Amino acid sequence: MTFDHVGAYLEMQYYFNDSILEVAYVFRIIGRLALPLFIFMITEGVLHTKSFKKYSLRLGVLASLISTVFIFLEYLPQFEDFTSMLRAGNIFLDLLLAAIAVYFIKHPNKKLRLVTLLPLAFSVLSFVVKGIEVQNTIDIHWFPCFLTLQYDFVSILLALGFYFAYKVSDFYISVYGGYSKDAWIENGNYRLLVNVFSIIFATSIHIFFYLFKYMWPAGVYFDIDSQIFAIFSGAFILLYSGKRGYNAKWFQYGSYLYYPLHLLVLIIVMIIQNGGL
Repeated sequence: MTFDHVGAYLEMQYYFNDSILEVAYVFRIIGRLALPLFIFMITEGVLHTKSFKKYSLRLGVLASLISTVFIFLEYLPQFEDFTSMLRAGNIFLDLLLAAIAVYFIKHPNKKLRLVTLLPLAFSVLSFVVKGIEVQNTIDIHWFPCFLTLQYDFVSILLALGFYFAYKVSDFYISVYGGYSKDAWIENGNYRLLVNVFSIIFATSIHIFFYLFKYMWPAGVYFDIDSQIFAIFSGAFILLYSGKRGYNAKWFQYGSYLYYPLHLLVLIIVMIIQNGGL
């Protein structure tokens, strides 16, 4: 993620320097690994959390904080240089809506499962609005930038794909497993099977998204060519053991705060470099 944002910073500041742009592109490629891993862990978090309310509240607070900063930057003339960054969207809205989608798709009440369609519909709307804005060089004010997602429907589809990886794994075991699910869990093969199906879903979604730009020209607002490298995040998903790692409170909340803080550092550096301070 940090590589990605540093790469974006280099693109904005050194767009006239081909050598630096090549480095920036490499950084952006490395950054493509972040989204599937974030969404994968969000899905795992929703499936294993003891309190979805607290889990979603943390995501909601960060999403609101970042949207507030976006509002501040959007309507102050001295921050015009950050317009492209704002138009990229709020990643914590992606994470929050992905968590909501997973929570409701697994809800025991079948009617409430339909709520999953709301974050999916919102993500599609975000994608369409940003595409139209770029294609027509306009601002759609009824859907401001602080409400847009960063990866739009890709985030929601990834979360649902990672959830259904469990369902497909269960179906596979029931038909081809040869022995019980409990036995698969005990020998560690169940987690490996879920990881493999998660990779298959994530790869399929990114290939679909890559091809989507040929279906709708406005879709090229997103850097699809580099996003295809996200499929290599599967190497890390394959290694996931399903066990909780280090989870001290300072580390947990520090992980949440790292995102806005590292962006703040990049913004300050950009302001200083442009003579703003």
